[in-house]
Amino acid sequence: MAQQQFRVSNAAGMWLRTEPIVSEATQKVLLPQGHLVTKLGETDKPNWWRISTTVEGEELEGFSNKTLMVPDLSTSDLVTKTLSVLSHVAPHAHPNYLQAIREGSALFEQHGIITALRMAHLLAQAMQETGSFTVLRENMSYSVPRMLQIFGVGKHSARVTPEEAPGLAHNPRALAERVYGLGNPRKFPELGNTEPGDGFRYRGNGILQTTGRDAHRRMGEACGLDFEGNPDLVTLPEHALKPALQEWSDGNLNNAADHNDIRTITIKINGGLNGFEERKAFFAQISPLFNA
Repeated sequence: MAQQQFRVSNAAGMWLRTEPIVSEATQKVLLPQGHLVTKLGETDKPNWWRISTTVEGEELEGFSNKTLMVPDLSTSDLVTKTLSVLSHVAPHAHPNYLQAIREGSALFEQHGIITALRMAHLLAQAMQETGSFTVLRENMSYSVPRMLQIFGVGKHSARVTPEEAPGLAHNPRALAERVYGLGNPRKFPELGNTEPGDGFRYRGNGILQTTGRDAHRRMGEACGLDFEGNPDLVTLPEHALKPALQEWSDGNLNNAADHNDIRTITIKINGGLNGFEERKAFFAQISPLFNA
């Protein structure tokens, strides 16, 4: 039987130990998250395995706790499985998103999306943000009732009133400016939307709906692209994953995903808990499909 390979899943890494005991005296070398190890056998201690690995070209053997590892799944296999999952849960997904994922193995690897659990959490958030991967840019065309439900007094810092809502209904540019731009003194400084028209220009964008001039600039600088000067770059297939995965890494969300902490992930991505129940439902739907 071929030996099974696993990857370190713990965000803080995993100690290779001289004995199957947690003690400073047994610490041999700290293996980083994502490091590949090979299971050599069980031990008489529950959850402890004898393993081997390579560190700086040297073959090492020792002991580690299996709860800190997950089965190795090549990134290309994970991407293939992800596309299969999306065919079930997001049958109308936009081609730009599907192409980005299909060609995204290197980016997923770079940002540590190397387990089905992490991918399931990422997909659950993206499903909620993009209407099941159908929305490239935030749709700011709202009816009066829906507008007041989302952006009304007590719902959003914009505090859109029933009196002004009819003039903003199905008027995306005007509503975006009122909610995200200079029309919302509470919000525009936070988003960096300092110029007329910024509210619409920098409305929700891409897989995790990057919002605001500052966020576009920050993600662009991190990705080596001018998202501030050209926000439409965010949704091109060759770039769509980059800002989303950068935001994921910046928030240390692999660690939250490893602990199934949907609340923390949602707050980091959304800035609050909007759509929290929907995000939980998407995860509950998606996660079992990776094991099907």
